[in-house]
Amino acid sequence: MSKTPPSSRTVFLLLLGSSLAVAMLPVLWPQLDIAAAAYFLQPTPPINPAQWKWVELVNEYVPDLFRTLALLCIAAWIIISLLRRWRRAGIALAFVGISLLLGPGFVTWAVKEHTLRARPFDVVEFGGERQFTPALVQADQCSDNCAFVSGHVACGFFFASLMLLDPRRRGRWIATGLLLGALVSVARMSVGAHWLSDALWALPITLATSGCVWVVLTFFYKYGQRPTQA
Repeated sequence: MSKTPPSSRTVFLLLLGSSLAVAMLPVLWPQLDIAAAAYFLQPTPPINPAQWKWVELVNEYVPDLFRTLALLCIAAWIIISLLRRWRRAGIALAFVGISLLLGPGFVTWAVKEHTLRARPFDVVEFGGERQFTPALVQADQCSDNCAFVSGHVACGFFFASLMLLDPRRRGRWIATGLLLGALVSVARMSVGAHWLSDALWALPITLATSGCVWVVLTFFYKYGQRPTQA
């Protein structure tokens, strides 16, 4: 007798829990942050992604691209809502637009403003003047656009959230999100812009935000709208 595959909710919660467990590693052992940053910021690293063209493009354009995508999705959602058609497309557009604005956008910004963590290239260990602070510890080493967490990396990891929209391809979306998040993490860490923990915590924060948006939207579309008249 074949086993029933786990529900998308179960898979999503497992992914969220696993991401939290992994993100806790540099919290428990802060030396992981120092070691990862030291590899990229040494004078001649064996592999130096900072000189690669795609890394330059990721660091320069990812936030603007995803911000534009979010605004376009929300604008399209509003138009579809006014027409009261294409309900399924409306949910998808709303989810992508709102989740991007909140997760990689507002939530990561709010966490940055609360933790005030210095970036690797600004700390004493790597030639700067500020002090290293472990993840989840509130600091006073940054005044604006601080390190924890990475909004760039959150944009990459966001694709894993799309498993909620497309459960039949959830494995592909999870793999895509993890791969893109890892690539963006390398791009950000290679130039000393983020610690390992800044990248790892971007995943659970993004997933949790997207999950909350999904719950609210599905509730709204189920109970908050009158049926469309034929």
